[in-house]
Amino acid sequence: MPGTILVVDDDANIRQLIRLALEERDYEVIEADNGETALQQFTGVLPDLSIIDVGLPGKFDGVDVLRLVHDVQPKHPVLIISGQASPEKAVEAMKQGAFDYLGKPLNMEKLALLIERGLNTARKDTELERVTETNKATFGFDRLIGGCMPMQEVINTARKVATVPFATVLLTGDSGTGKELIAHAIHLASANAKEPFVEVNCAAMPENLLEAELFGYEKGAFTDAKQRKRGLFEVASSGTFFLDEIADMAPNLQVKLLKVIEERSFRRLGGTSPISVQFRLIAATNADLAERIATGAFRRDLYYRLNVFTIHLPPLRERGRDVIEIAEHFVRHFNKEFGKNIMGLSPDAQQVLLSHDWPGNIRELRNAIERAVLIGSTGEIRSQDLAIKMRFRPAATPQPAPIVEQQPVTQSAEGLQIKIPQQGVNFEDVEQQLIRIAMRHCNNNASAAARFLRMTRETLRYRLKKFGIREEVEKSE
Repeated sequence: MPGTILVVDDDANIRQLIRLALEERDYEVIEADNGETALQQFTGVLPDLSIIDVGLPGKFDGVDVLRLVHDVQPKHPVLIISGQASPEKAVEAMKQGAFDYLGKPLNMEKLALLIERGLNTARKDTELERVTETNKATFGFDRLIGGCMPMQEVINTARKVATVPFATVLLTGDSGTGKELIAHAIHLASANAKEPFVEVNCAAMPENLLEAELFGYEKGAFTDAKQRKRGLFEVASSGTFFLDEIADMAPNLQVKLLKVIEERSFRRLGGTSPISVQFRLIAATNADLAERIATGAFRRDLYYRLNVFTIHLPPLRERGRDVIEIAEHFVRHFNKEFGKNIMGLSPDAQQVLLSHDWPGNIRELRNAIERAVLIGSTGEIRSQDLAIKMRFRPAATPQPAPIVEQQPVTQSAEGLQIKIPQQGVNFEDVEQQLIRIAMRHCNNNASAAARFLRMTRETLRYRLKKFGIREEVEKSE
């Protein structure tokens, strides 16, 4: 593993001894006999590792050089060497960040091993930083597209949560709304961004396999356990553990997960010794956990443990012109992937995107744009290139209001009885009135009102909070 080594020692014989030993191993060696020269060499060459004697003459001793070097490069690996006359200086140098210490007379084999270890650690740190920065460029908050108010609230809340060490987060929302992206963004904005991000889909594995993956096992714990395996809880320690589709976790595993959350420790299958862990737990679901609790499919006590910070992601149909920005992002992405040069979206294509109901949310939009870029031959994507199985929302023209609340559960050939004033109406006013009617009709039961309005309970909850409707209804009764 070649590299450049700075050797700082006022003894020319020791410098020569180190030079000869390292050049045999293909290292490039630069030398300095005092602190001032060492700092000049360091800033001029930026070596991969420095070997510094603590007992240097002149203005700067070895500890001073170490400190000044780390001012320039905080993670630069420094190996301290010292004679018997200066052990206190060596201890001080270790406290200042030297990765190891070697006493004189020097053992060249041990010196070479320490240099190799120091360089390995430094290069792993550099690679980890590069990977972290790459991930931030892909999954960080700056990459999230969300100009609409609901998504701005999601992003602002997630940013705040990221600053709270190891705080548990529950992400809710329809399938395909971007819960995994938010989980990644929270992790990368956390202080533990360089620690592992471990992801498990609870719906993708049968109960026994999921338990073995989560907890790990000891050799002989069951028939096929031929050697010890670390569990993912252990792998995620100090980092972030993302449990997707948490509502599909078997009741037996829910009990065990609750114990891990409460005690921050667990035992491998077949093991007897507890293993302590500390990680941020992010759980996600597209199910209505309140309904799952009511049917006994999900534990109430586990829900309370998960419901520390709950973030609800709105469906794409509620995000207005975000759909255009996200589509344009996918056009650029697939242009690069497929070597295409599609310039953008035609006006009629944009209208189709804005009108579609997007039951598959962002995942459906991504697939539609991928196909359109692949088959597109003109300068822009046209409506016919999208090939969307159309499920249109009501047009965004003046909407009905006020609503005449006659028989909400009765449907006629004409649909709802609505009066439309000549000057038009505000759509949010209509939406508020519809929700008030549904809540009154359903005796203020949010779950029943959500079913009545053909929306998820989480979506209705968001609107209730947005308009303050629940509070108004409760106060009036």
